[in-house]
Amino acid sequence: MDDSEKRRRYHSPRREQQAEETRRTILDAARRLFAARGYVTTTLPAIAREAGVSAPTVTAAFGTKLRILDALIRVEVRGDEAPTPLAARPQWREMLREPDPVRQLRLCAANLRRIQERTTDIFEIVRGAATAEPEIANLRRSLNAQRLEDKRLLAESLSSKEALRPGLTDAQATDLLWALGSADLYRMLVADRGWSPEQYEQWLASSLVYSLLGQNQDCRPG
Repeated sequence: MDDSEKRRRYHSPRREQQAEETRRTILDAARRLFAARGYVTTTLPAIAREAGVSAPTVTAAFGTKLRILDALIRVEVRGDEAPTPLAARPQWREMLREPDPVRQLRLCAANLRRIQERTTDIFEIVRGAATAEPEIANLRRSLNAQRLEDKRLLAESLSSKEALRPGLTDAQATDLLWALGSADLYRMLVADRGWSPEQYEQWLASSLVYSLLGQNQDCRPG
C-alpha cells in the first residue's frame, strides 16, 4: 500500500469536523479574552482554559497568538479561513457584476454593514494592540491595504460604466469608498452615537451614491 492509499483509507470526515469545531471553539474563546483583557495580555494558556482544551491543542491548531487573531479576522470578514480575498467572494463578485451603479453602491453598503456588525470589536482589538505589538501594526497595515484594493475594484467598475460624477478620478473614488466604509465611522455612528445598523446602511448607501455619482437617492434598506 503506497502513501496515497494510506491517506485515502484514513480520511475521516468526522475527525475533520471535530477539528473544525475545536478551531471554532478556540477562536470564540480568544475573541472573548481579547475583548475583555486586550490582545497583549491574553496568553495562549488562558485561551486554552477559556476554550476548555489543552494548551498543546491550541498550539497544534494555530501555532501562535497572531495566527489566532489572523484566523479570527478571516472568518469574520470573509466567512472562512481560506486565503481567497474578499473581492473574489460571491457577495462581492455579485456587487462588481451589477450593471446599475446605484444598485452597486447599495449592495456595497449592505455588504459593509454585515462585515462591520461582525468585526467592530475585532478591529478595536487590532487598533489597541498595534501600538504595542509591531506584528499587529504590520497586520493592520496589511488589512488596510487589502481593503483599499477591494474598493479600487469597485471604483474601476463604476468608472468603466462612466458613472462617476464629473471631475472625480478613479483614485479619488477609491479613497471615498475606503474612508466612508471604514470601521471607524461604523463604530462612531453605531457604537458611540447609537445608530441602528439599518440607519448606518441607509446613510452609507446615500452618502456613496451622492459622493461618487452625484445623485440624491433614498437608499433605505428594503
